[in-house]
Amino acid sequence: MTKSTHNIRNIALAATLGLGIFSSLSYAETATSSVKLLTANFETRNVVQIEAGDFHFTPGQVAPLHTHEAPAVGYVAKGSIIYQVEGEKVHILNEGDAFYEPTDKRILRFDNASATQEAIFIDFNFEEKGEPFIVFEEKPKGPIDRRTLPTVTLKGEKISQVNVYATELAKNANITLNNSEPTLGIVAEGVVEFHVEGKKTLRLAAGKTFSIPTPNSKAKVVNASSEVSAKIITFKLK
Repeated sequence: MTKSTHNIRNIALAATLGLGIFSSLSYAETATSSVKLLTANFETRNVVQIEAGDFHFTPGQVAPLHTHEAPAVGYVAKGSIIYQVEGEKVHILNEGDAFYEPTDKRILRFDNASATQEAIFIDFNFEEKGEPFIVFEEKPKGPIDRRTLPTVTLKGEKISQVNVYATELAKNANITLNNSEPTLGIVAEGVVEFHVEGKKTLRLAAGKTFSIPTPNSKAKVVNASSEVSAKIITFKLK
């Protein structure tokens, strides 16, 4: 279940959502190339909601030892994290890396690697009914700056895999998403407009999330700037 954690570090960042690998996802002609950041595999579960947390760690902040009843998959938006799963070696997650926290082992370390710089990461927890976001073995000794992001509600979809992609959108570029499976997204850089058929257009800055929870929906992500590129990270559920 944790093999994917060994492959996180050597992945270049640049694309998102369905990538050209998936016939269900098409890209506009001005979008740049895409790359897969991570594949997380776990036992099939009936996911009823996906909670998201935006964590801001002060310089040198150490995370309490903890476990996850629901698998967590996330992305480092700023800085570096010292990451260690019980029974495995220490890894350094850098800005632009994706990560997977399994349910069968304790998370021994998830600490800010810098003594001088803030670290920010976002994670999604794929929860069955009644599962908590996180479980601490002891009460945290200090405050944890977790900023709650919108929870995505599902209808008990059976999920056993999450594929993470990064996509960089050129100036004014857009991606049309013909989505065959539930998909989550994070705006990593810039500002985008998120269009879903029949719903109000959202304007999202870096750090904001979006979702396409209903399979076979159609959406479009547009770089709102004519001057700078934008980057989105997407999580495709299977």
